[in-house]
Amino acid sequence: MREVFDFVAAAAPHFGQELAAAGSITVQFGRTQGGTPGEWRANSRSITLDPRRASTAHLAGTAVFEILNAASARRVAALEGEARSGRLAVRAEQAQWPADQFFAMEVERIEWENGVRHREIVTSAGGAGSGADLFSAEGDFDAYYERQVRSGHTHSYEFRYNLLREEAASEERRRQAEEGRSSRGDRGHGSSSHSSRRHHRSRR
Repeated sequence: MREVFDFVAAAAPHFGQELAAAGSITVQFGRTQGGTPGEWRANSRSITLDPRRASTAHLAGTAVFEILNAASARRVAALEGEARSGRLAVRAEQAQWPADQFFAMEVERIEWENGVRHREIVTSAGGAGSGADLFSAEGDFDAYYERQVRSGHTHSYEFRYNLLREEAASEERRRQAEEGRSSRGDRGHGSSSHSSRRHHRSRR
């Protein structure tokens, strides 16, 4: 799939900032876990492209998009940090949204912005109107978000929010339990020392 790498190389001068933010990444061909043409795997810092799922031109455009996803990983991590801390729930309440839906919408917003940026990059690289031009008909964010909701795409992010909140609650319960054990241990030592002093005085 030399054509894929050639296209990314041609596009590279047009998104140097995002490439720098993404850092070191391995691009490989294989089966994607979600059955999509491509996916970014943060744990292994790799992009997997599935030749069975799309044309070569589409895979080339997918490679650029997944690099953009890698570049925005810090934004997503910051959003997840807000979810864990509860700050995002406050923002959601102010906006009169359920917290899990608000989180999903904000992640979708990052992906939509990546789509807009992708269109600019592909156009600059001379790929407008080709199979690599994946987001030429996306429209504005509201239209994009509505499509993602209808397709069920946002559900995974809502699930992710609830998982993050449960993890945070579990960590807080564990922290409180450890503090409780530590506090009981300190009281126990103090009581023993006090008892010893009383016993010593009584003999005098």
